[in-house]
Amino acid sequence: MIWMEFEERYSLIDHPNVLQAHCSFTTGHNLWVVMPYMAGGSCLHIMKSAYPEGFEEPVIATLLHEVLKALVYLHAHGHIHRDVKAGNILLDSNGAVKLADFGVSACMFDTGDRQRSRNTFVGTPCWMAPEVLQQLHGYDFKADIWSFGIQHLNLLMVMPHFPSIHL
Repeated sequence: MIWMEFEERYSLIDHPNVLQAHCSFTTGHNLWVVMPYMAGGSCLHIMKSAYPEGFEEPVIATLLHEVLKALVYLHAHGHIHRDVKAGNILLDSNGAVKLADFGVSACMFDTGDRQRSRNTFVGTPCWMAPEVLQQLHGYDFKADIWSFGIQHLNLLMVMPHFPSIHL
């Protein structure tokens, strides 16, 4: 079941700013995914090790422009990422930016290609949109855009936007 969900999520994803899966397989109850090695690491790791005060604005603009291209592609194909954050923005050895970790992503269309809202509480709380946290009326693609905006602040200031809140 998990393998089938993974295959469904990744089968239509083909974009230069989305981390591709080469293949996947199961052993027992474990799902293994083979992906390219991202030698540059995650933005989170880079910030912690080399930019403790945050990235410069031109670097942030470049990174987020590439992430936004990935989100536009995903949303156009009916997918919501639901966990946009520095730890899921990866760089390869050439500096190419890839959005990764689709473990909590979801399809936003039902079998009739009608858009629906989601109600599940998934992702990382400090990056979640208010409608995801409140779980009153569901949420849609806009939740990714909220997380994208919060990620901008995170790359600039190297901290979650609500550091005193513990969920």
